[in-house]
Amino acid sequence: MTDKIQKHVERLVDDEKWVKTFLSKLKKRKSGCWEWQGSLDPEGYGRFHVKKHHETGTGRNFFAHRMSYFIHCEGYIQPDELILHQCHNRLCCNPDHFHIGSHDDNMDDLRKSGNIAGTNNPRSKLDEDDVWDILEQYYLTWNVSINDIVEQYDYLDIKRGTISDIVQGRTWPKVYDEFYDHYFEKKGVEE
Repeated sequence: MTDKIQKHVERLVDDEKWVKTFLSKLKKRKSGCWEWQGSLDPEGYGRFHVKKHHETGTGRNFFAHRMSYFIHCEGYIQPDELILHQCHNRLCCNPDHFHIGSHDDNMDDLRKSGNIAGTNNPRSKLDEDDVWDILEQYYLTWNVSINDIVEQYDYLDIKRGTISDIVQGRTWPKVYDEFYDHYFEKKGVEE
């Protein structure tokens, strides 16, 4: 399958008219980012479907930033190789802002950037005040369970796993650490 994808990419990159059309969908910003102006996937990355030059004519989906890499860097990267956006802009297709890495590299990069948690996550239904309230209810209110908290946030469709991640500090770690320092370390409260 990888060979078919690679051949499809090579045919597209060799098609000057197609490349010109692709490049017309990039908007250059003062930041140096070339932002994709087409459709997006649920995670906010540029995504598009191409039938042209496909071996059966049905087409296949591509990420805009990966196609930009193929065009500008004259090389094919394997599906398990990831493009890390050094600008942390998911719409960016400027190969000068890219670094190739593994899934672990990508997770480390995201963790260091602080862009995957909290209000920086565009899909977050909660804000810092909500998280602080959840932590107070769970740790400071007698006889309140995770299920009780889930019921309170039912109108936002918050799941049990989300609340569990918050109270364990797996998500919203900055708020969790501030909460912990405020109530347990500074006041000498025992867990």
